[in-house]
Amino acid sequence: MAGALLLAGIALLGGSLGYRWHVSAEADRLRSDGVPTTATIVDRSGGGGRGSGVDRIEITYLYDGVQYEKWIPCAGLTGCHRTPGLRVAIRVDPADPERFVAENGHTSGSLSFLMSWTLIPIGLVLTVIGAGLLFVVLKDKDNWA
Repeated sequence: MAGALLLAGIALLGGSLGYRWHVSAEADRLRSDGVPTTATIVDRSGGGGRGSGVDRIEITYLYDGVQYEKWIPCAGLTGCHRTPGLRVAIRVDPADPERFVAENGHTSGSLSFLMSWTLIPIGLVLTVIGAGLLFVVLKDKDNWA
C-alpha cells in the first residue's frame, strides 16, 4: 500500500509539473514560430459559480483551407472577468495546425486534467504519506522476525 501511494503521488506530482512545463515551452515556441491568424469565439462555458467547471471558450479558426475548433481556458487563473470579444488572436503551428497559442497565453493543450492546480498538492501529500509509510514499514521490518 505504501508503495502504491508513493508511486501515485510521484506520478501526479511529476506528471502535472512536467505537463505544465511542456505546455509553457510549447507556448513560447509558438509565440516565435507560429503563424498569426484570428480565431472566432463561438461559445463560452463554465465559471458561473462553485462547481461549474473551468471558465472556457470555444474558438474556431481557418488555417490553410481547413476549419479547426477547440476549447481553451477563457483567461487567467480566475477565468474571464467579462465576456470576451468575438475574436481572439492566435499563432498556429504550421507543421500541426491543431496546435496553437492564443493571445491569453493558453495553448490547445491547456484544458488537460494535468493542468489542474489541485493535482500538485494532492501528489505532494500522497508522496509524503507513501514515503512515510514505506519508511515505517522498512524500519519495523527487523521486528517482524
